[in-house]
Amino acid sequence: MKKSLIYKICGILGILGCVGVLAGDIIGIALHEAHDPISDTISMLAIGKYGWIQDYGLDLLAVGYMALAIGLYNWKSTGTKWIISLIILAIIGIDLVIIAEHNQYAGRPGYTIHRKLVYLLAGLFLALNFLIYKDLSSLKPCLKKFSLYIGFLWLIFAPFFPLIPDGWDGAYERLACTLLVIWPGVVSFHLIRTADKED
Repeated sequence: MKKSLIYKICGILGILGCVGVLAGDIIGIALHEAHDPISDTISMLAIGKYGWIQDYGLDLLAVGYMALAIGLYNWKSTGTKWIISLIILAIIGIDLVIIAEHNQYAGRPGYTIHRKLVYLLAGLFLALNFLIYKDLSSLKPCLKKFSLYIGFLWLIFAPFFPLIPDGWDGAYERLACTLLVIWPGVVSFHLIRTADKED
């Protein structure tokens, strides 16, 4: 298989993962009558009759992260920081799957496990942005600053989430988590553009 085709397939999967998780959240909110997106966290959508919608959305995002790792590895397979970054990308995907498929949330027995998985995700995403930014500039120069900006924004937003009042934590979490969607979406787009240039 041509490398450019791999880039394109993986880039498309990356973007579809981003669209999928956004759609899952929007549809879940629409169908889950008791859910208030301002005061209720994303995880609360995983509870109840329509919880599978949110789970599938997270699964799609996980596939997007893992596909992006594969696509970027095919684009470049050398460099210690680069390889560590791609491993982190794959682990983020695995972490998202476990978060999605572990259905005991919000005060139930599995809440502690869920919290640890979320903290792991936060740490991995922060490390990813500050490890990968230099090498991403070879894919597209603007991605260097883009990754740094996302990393700094994540560093600002993520630590304050536990301090947000209950009436606003749903809105704050959604605002912060847009960074988890924007980053792979933009990088996937440029991976596809790279494939177009090579064809």
